[in-house]
Amino acid sequence: MNSLLALGARALTMVISLVCGVITTRMILGETDIQHYALYSLLITIPSLLTFTDLGSGAVLVNAVATSDDIRTDRKLRLQITSVGRVLLMFATGLMIVNTVLLVTGGWRALFGDAGTIPGAALAAFLCITLFSLSITLGVWFRILLGQRRNHLVILVQGMISPVTLGGVWLMLTFGGRDFDSYLAIASYGASLFSAIVGFLLVTRSTSPLIPDSLRMVLRWRRVPGVRVMDVGWPMLAQMVTYPIAVGSQRYVLAQFGTPVDVAEYGVAGQVFFALNGLVMAAGVALWPQFARLRHKGELRRGPYLLSVIFAGAIAAATFMVWFVSPWLFEFITQGELEVRTLTILAFGCMIMLTAAVYPLGMFIMDKPGIRFQVIPTLAMAAVSIVLSVVLTPLIGIVGPLLGVSFALIVCQIIPYSIYIHRHRERLLGAQGEPSAEEPAEVG
Repeated sequence: MNSLLALGARALTMVISLVCGVITTRMILGETDIQHYALYSLLITIPSLLTFTDLGSGAVLVNAVATSDDIRTDRKLRLQITSVGRVLLMFATGLMIVNTVLLVTGGWRALFGDAGTIPGAALAAFLCITLFSLSITLGVWFRILLGQRRNHLVILVQGMISPVTLGGVWLMLTFGGRDFDSYLAIASYGASLFSAIVGFLLVTRSTSPLIPDSLRMVLRWRRVPGVRVMDVGWPMLAQMVTYPIAVGSQRYVLAQFGTPVDVAEYGVAGQVFFALNGLVMAAGVALWPQFARLRHKGELRRGPYLLSVIFAGAIAAATFMVWFVSPWLFEFITQGELEVRTLTILAFGCMIMLTAAVYPLGMFIMDKPGIRFQVIPTLAMAAVSIVLSVVLTPLIGIVGPLLGVSFALIVCQIIPYSIYIHRHRERLLGAQGEPSAEEPAEVG
């Protein structure tokens, strides 16, 4: 039921996101040029490279909330939120230090390749990351909702980002003039911060007094030392880092070894396929607390293989539909300014289809031993993806990074996960009891 709610919410927000994204792209390409759109595309990708803002510690909250009898009065959960909040605060502070260094040293300009030569590109990146750092400090909200099996609310709240971004870009293009062309991505980051504030207030009210009590303890380092969260956090961090780095880095590989046109083509095709990926992620992540709770109650009866096939098949069908309407769709999005080739569409579809196949497998093994097992396969996936992207991009262009990730997903995740599930089936079904992340945490 929760997976269906999440899937329905994602379907609704995907349509809204696609429509708003298409209109945003048309406005930017119509009022500026391909180079400015390439800069916009590079800037809005940065958060996808930094999904590990809690260093993986949020996994503790998901499992703890999913198995708690009363989250409003759960003392251990309150201490866990305090500890995760401290991790988020430290990450945001460290990110701002790096952000400032990149601005002062010219690092932002170098990272963006040709798009970095646009006047104001570095300052735009600095302002975007500043807003992103503010939103990081509020990040416990969606982890709590996920643990409550209310992922559909997370999706709906985050679904506001695209419409608010569209409004912000329209205002900047309409009233800002050419001086604001380099700063259009700020609208996306402002929308994300607005979404985080709404989500944080929603969770604060619905779980009161959990969040206020936890916040009062965040800065009391000596009086309230917190609890262990990184015993699960470090292995989880490896998983959170890998896919965003493998996929998010593709635009930057193209920026270094390709052209602004390659980056722009990737960005336009990515609007459609990453929307599909969001749909997969919504349904897939919702399986995590569902599997955890069923395993905790001893009611988990079947493995994830059929779900994996269904997820992959759905994306394959969606890819065919995108290819079928692509001549009209991408000409409309780009106003005829940019061609999205069939090979690009098929390579994107292959990557997202294999990503979809991984989700049910990975969510099925999200107990503590399973999370630790996933470290090596996911790190290997990222490493192989990056190496293949760098090698293949100069040879075959934009499809190089996409095929590199596809190969890495099969060899480094789908095959190892399937073998692990087969070997540990009894434990994963809860037949032998679960030494999971719900065990009492140690104070320290």
